[in-house]
Amino acid sequence: MTDLPLAGFRIGVTAARRADEQIALLERRGAEVLHAPALSTAPNHVDDASLRAATEDVLARPVDIFLATTGIGLRAWFGAAERWGLLDDLRAHLVVAEILARGPKSVGALRGSGLREVWAPESEQLDDVLARLRGRDLTGLRIVVQEHGQSLSMAAHALRRQGAEVTTVTVYRVEGAEDLEPVLGLVEEIAARRVHAVTFTAAPAVVALMQAAASTGHRDEVVTAFQADVVASCVGPVTAAGFEMWGVPTIYPERQRLAAMIKQLELELPSRADPGHPG
Repeated sequence: MTDLPLAGFRIGVTAARRADEQIALLERRGAEVLHAPALSTAPNHVDDASLRAATEDVLARPVDIFLATTGIGLRAWFGAAERWGLLDDLRAHLVVAEILARGPKSVGALRGSGLREVWAPESEQLDDVLARLRGRDLTGLRIVVQEHGQSLSMAAHALRRQGAEVTTVTVYRVEGAEDLEPVLGLVEEIAARRVHAVTFTAAPAVVALMQAAASTGHRDEVVTAFQADVVASCVGPVTAAGFEMWGVPTIYPERQRLAAMIKQLELELPSRADPGHPG
């Protein structure tokens, strides 16, 4: 009887940032880890022309509600607006809106720019921000949503169904990994069902993995593997939403924390399969 709850299990890790911490947590519990970064570790790419066009669109009409999602995204946006000479206009435009922030980093960026949030959830989850708006009549209200490296089109769609006019501002995009060999190798391991689980900490990593699977002709096999034997473990519901279009079941912890995701795997994997190499 081992004291290591993940002994004998093979787990793929797609994270690029904070990967060392996650790998250490898994290996400390006995797991064999296959690290395959799906995204780039380089600074996030800002499309200057697109961001300026989106900023001018925001400034074209009054904003009723502004959803601030990340500190780094807000700082990048406000920094770009300052370069264009539009920062004062943007600040004046947003200061009269009802501002909802996802967490402390976005709160800090807002306050550093002279703006103040009306509310932010303790959970730091965008889902809780959306839940706060869910019971309201948003008919005719204009909502601006700051995207944070991954599409928030599903959130925008939900708000539009409540009657809101929604404008999304894509501040930066996350690029795929520079070295594709590890993620292509992980795709083969998933398709052959030689891993028990794969972890995801960002929705763009889901997209990158599925694109890699498609490029090698293994997409259907990967989807089938996730539907049957391989656990898709996500850090939270926003990341998990990346799998919805594929019909892939996912698990994620109640609290969006790395340690909580690992703890959930400790309980989930032994209940699903006997330790030992699959495939």
